[in-house]
Amino acid sequence: MHREYSIMDRVGSHIESVTRRRDAKQALFSAFSVVAMLCVTALLAQPHFMQEPVEVNAVTEPAPVSTAVPAATPEPFRQNEEYDLILVNGEVKIPGDFELRTRVFDGVEVNTVMYDALCRLMDAGRADGCRLWVASGYRSVDKQAEILERAVQNRIKDGMSEADARADALLTIQKPGHSEHHTGLAVDFNDVSYTFENSFEYAWLKENAAKYGFVERYPADKAETTGIEYEPWHFRYVGEAHAKRMDKLGVCLEEYLSLLEE
Repeated sequence: MHREYSIMDRVGSHIESVTRRRDAKQALFSAFSVVAMLCVTALLAQPHFMQEPVEVNAVTEPAPVSTAVPAATPEPFRQNEEYDLILVNGEVKIPGDFELRTRVFDGVEVNTVMYDALCRLMDAGRADGCRLWVASGYRSVDKQAEILERAVQNRIKDGMSEADARADALLTIQKPGHSEHHTGLAVDFNDVSYTFENSFEYAWLKENAAKYGFVERYPADKAETTGIEYEPWHFRYVGEAHAKRMDKLGVCLEEYLSLLEE
């Protein structure tokens, strides 16, 4: 019996030893598992720093620089300082501050500046046998508007359209505000017609007008420059010195003023 118990005791001791080792391993494994879980938990508990997306500022393309040359704004015409050389035409309107005084010559108003010269011219012409008279002189802007409108209506009666009638009338009649007659320094002679160019009176004026300060304002060969078709009856006072020089050079007022600026 003693031997039997002894074997049983050893077997029991072995089983206990194995059990203890198994329990120790399990405990060690459990401890390891706990530690591992704690490490994982700790890692999971760490804050996650995510890199913020970097916004790259869009590269703004510079605005295209225009190479086009802006249209030049035409400068107002600069009048010559001399009163007698004031320019009024289709492009240049009579200045708003232009001043004049008129005097009546044979029933026609003219600028007092040229009154005496006109008297001398008319006296000289009559002395040479000319039958000259002044048909028109100073004309207000309102009067110019009436004349233009009447010319347009006459052309319409002749069968022209209104547009064509106005365009045709403007070939010989300036727009209101653009007529030399507003200055009182221009005169129309005799019957204001193209028959005047064949008259003795016209030939005399061509030869002598400059001596008294007058020039033919709208010669046939200057229509492109003056903007007005040939008007043999229309003469303009510019003063004796300027008239003689213009006559010698063969230039119209627009051309003469350009020469003076050079």
